Amino acid sequence: MYEIKECNNSNRTAILSFMERCLPESGRVFELDGRHYAYKDIEKNFLKFWCMYDGDDIIGTVAIRDIGQRRGEIKSLYLLNDYQGKGFGRKLFDLALTEVKRAGFNEVYLDTIRANSKRALDMYKKAGFVEIEKYNDNPVADVFMKLVIIDITFVTKYINPPVDKIRFII
Repeated sequence: MYEIKECNNSNRTAILSFMERCLPESGRVFELDGRHYAYKDIEKNFLKFWCMYDGDDIIGTVAIRDIGQRRGEIKSLYLLNDYQGKGFGRKLFDLALTEVKRAGFNEVYLDTIRANSKRALDMYKKAGFVEIEKYNDNPVADVFMKLVIIDITFVTKYINPPVDKIRFII
């Protein structure tokens, strides 16, 4: 049975074990004392962090961060190779997008490595993400993306004119 649970520092040991196993599968190196320092204190470094489980085993992760000015960032979208191509990555990604919107962010960013992320890049583009210039100091990522979140309630209430006024605008 697969389930997604919100995680915190009490899950740190299992998350670190997962990272040590998962990252090398995609050609990455897990550097806890380097660029992956954020996993030392999950509660401090992430707004939310989720793990997907197959029984008692973590098979995937995703997180969101607040990067200021009503901007969020999707981080740590990882899935073991054996579980890829089955919709699990999409479930994690959709959860992160839902939570970014719920948190009230206007924009959401992400970064990745092109060579290791063809399926993920396709998923991001289908969700409306576009490639942008580098927005952070990640020394390894070579793809940077952004999604502008539009609040439809705001648009329909404050931007769309009433139907009976349309003829005057056209």
